[in-house]
Amino acid sequence: MKLSFTIFFTLFFLSTLFAQNKTQVVRGSVIDRITRQPIIGASIQITGTTQGAITDASGTFSIPNVTIGRRSVKCSSVGYETYSSEEFILNSAKEVVLTIELSEATDALQEVKITASQNTSRPVNDLAFVSARSFTVEETERIPASVNDPGRMALAYPGVKAGRDENENKIIVRGNSPFGILWRLEGIDVPNPNHFAQPGSGGGGITVFSAQLLSRSDFFTGGMPAEYGNAITGAFDIRFREGNQQKREYRTKIGLLGLDFSTEGPIAKGRSSYLVNYRYSTLGLLSQMGFYLVGERVSNLFQDLSFNLAFHSKDGKKTTTLFGLGGLSTEHYFPVKNPEERILGKADNWEDRLRPANMGTVGLTHTSNINEKSSLKYVVAIIGSSIKRFSDTLNIKDERFRYDTQAYKEFRLAGSVAYNYRFNNKTRLKTGAILNYINFDFFKETAPRNSITDINQLNAGRQVSVSGSGSTQTAQAYAQIVQNLGKGLTLNAGFHLMHLFLNNTTALEPRLSIQYRSPNAHTFSFAYGLYSQLLPMSAYFYTRKDTVASVITESKPNKSLAFPRSNHFILSYNYVTPSLWKFSTEAYYQLLNKVPVEDKIGSAYWMLNFSDNFPEFAVVSKGKGRNYGLDVAIERSFSKKYYLVLTGSIFDSRYKTIDGKWYNSSFNDVFSTALTFGREFLFKNGSVLQLGGRSIYNGGFRYTPLDEAESLKQNKFVTRKGAEYSLQAPAYFRIDGRISYRTNRRKYATVVSLDVQNATNRINTTSIQYNSVENKLELRKAGNGLVPVLSFQIDF
Repeated sequence: MKLSFTIFFTLFFLSTLFAQNKTQVVRGSVIDRITRQPIIGASIQITGTTQGAITDASGTFSIPNVTIGRRSVKCSSVGYETYSSEEFILNSAKEVVLTIELSEATDALQEVKITASQNTSRPVNDLAFVSARSFTVEETERIPASVNDPGRMALAYPGVKAGRDENENKIIVRGNSPFGILWRLEGIDVPNPNHFAQPGSGGGGITVFSAQLLSRSDFFTGGMPAEYGNAITGAFDIRFREGNQQKREYRTKIGLLGLDFSTEGPIAKGRSSYLVNYRYSTLGLLSQMGFYLVGERVSNLFQDLSFNLAFHSKDGKKTTTLFGLGGLSTEHYFPVKNPEERILGKADNWEDRLRPANMGTVGLTHTSNINEKSSLKYVVAIIGSSIKRFSDTLNIKDERFRYDTQAYKEFRLAGSVAYNYRFNNKTRLKTGAILNYINFDFFKETAPRNSITDINQLNAGRQVSVSGSGSTQTAQAYAQIVQNLGKGLTLNAGFHLMHLFLNNTTALEPRLSIQYRSPNAHTFSFAYGLYSQLLPMSAYFYTRKDTVASVITESKPNKSLAFPRSNHFILSYNYVTPSLWKFSTEAYYQLLNKVPVEDKIGSAYWMLNFSDNFPEFAVVSKGKGRNYGLDVAIERSFSKKYYLVLTGSIFDSRYKTIDGKWYNSSFNDVFSTALTFGREFLFKNGSVLQLGGRSIYNGGFRYTPLDEAESLKQNKFVTRKGAEYSLQAPAYFRIDGRISYRTNRRKYATVVSLDVQNATNRINTTSIQYNSVENKLELRKAGNGLVPVLSFQIDF
């Protein structure tokens, strides 16, 4: 017994000692944020240790033998603000490669350079003074039920809530339609980068972006600087990271949602690198076995490939990257298999719907440091997307009838250029342009489906409502001057110009923001901006047929529509404590105009009441709207083994139609709240147990009551005029959970994780459904129940 105890104790001691010796390398580069000039002699230190390094002649550094675990760095250089990173995970198999961008310090900021750096969620774009924050790939992984998707992760932030369908990542920002979100990748605007994308929408099932390629990126809920156009709500500005230039590394992830494999390493050691990731969904295989995670009788298939190749000049002053991503996805809604079990009055029991959606882009970027005062970056890219819809209805004999055929194809050749110039340490200029050549082909044909039992009766009324093909161009230009006014006060003034050649529509948008950063870490900001957005390109090609003197003519009455516009007024306050607690609040007011509405007294149609699709009748750009509210957040950055984000928002969202009446918008849910937290427990062998949770409590969605008399008369759902969106569904509540266990071995590291969506199995009301047999409107509880997502990841 004594011998056994001695052996056990010795082995335990040796394993603990061995675990303590597990180290890794932290390497990277330090550059000037404006000029992209490598900074020589910058000091980088591992926080809480004496380990560090000094950048060499090309601005690079390497710190060996850093103990694994959560680590952060501080970087300082004469004449620059001190930089503090967020805590990152350093494991035994993968080096951490950092690109640190330092901002030049003015005389007024010298005294606040330490406290300012404590806000690790500050946006990458330092010209964003309000309604913006950065996020990391590690956040998309640890926030419960986000499944590495930036859209789902953003639900933890103030002013953000999900759309009705829990299977989609459409997000509603401050009572606005998801249509108003911009997606930008490496300086290029990309149309709907989502699997299972929907026509006229900025959302879908899950983004095509692979988490393994994401670098620190930005998310905006409004008040974007002048370089952001074609968005009236908010924006995601996604950046890809570079691969390791010194060592080949691999990651494999196997989970309930699919397979994930990535590899990275040097092309020419120390000068260039590659990073590639491939994902394949197993949801289709699960549905074939009778497991439907997305919804009853719904099958989903998707796969995507992403890559980033980076090439650096010898002096570190020029960088060229070749990047790309592509996604293929298909969503299939099945009817009830046995015709005898299909319920009359419930259309989905009788329908077979197939929805393929594919997209891809390949681009080239080149960034060069021209001199000590300026830098230039240009991007060229090819972008393609295809969204199709094939919907059939069946009868009791399983005879099939096509009632909906849609095809939306776009090919884009895009280019952008951005130029930064620093006049002195108080004044700088950023200007640029974004150009798009767009080739398109749109088609939609529908037929009524009032009868389930007699297919032949459905052919009457078949019509083509969208038809158009050809090409057009869009052009955007912007300029902004940033002036430090002294004593922590900074002014950013500029404009954004957008032009659509299809109908020669132009929008000139002024932007103005001012920020005061006090020496004791209080920040006050105000921003005003006018924002415009292109309609979904297919919206301009609604096709109307008229008969005049027995002659059928076609016209496109919506081709000349103006851009919807939004005036943003935002007042912001932030305070970051030395212990990394952040308190923030923002009050905002939005005035919308030129929104498409029907030119008909009594009509309550307003295009921004919808999260997808577009008007298929004649509309005019005369609608208005207003949103105002207050966002509050308390956030603790991940430090000392835990993090916490508590947010609350209260808002009012209304719109006005051609008759001058004000209505609740469909997204006027009144309030949204979220609590997200996580805690880590460390073991002596280097393993880490992480527990996390997220609760979401939001106001229920809006809907319009039924006009019972007209619905009975017409045998279809007819809304009550004048009562648009006057009713509200029960409040939405959900708790998500996450547990993960990280281990570290000498040559590999593993993570086993379980994300649980809707841990309490509460089924929320997510839609309404008209029962034509009973002539009544039913609140439908079609939300997901408890959904466990188990995965295993190994780095080697």
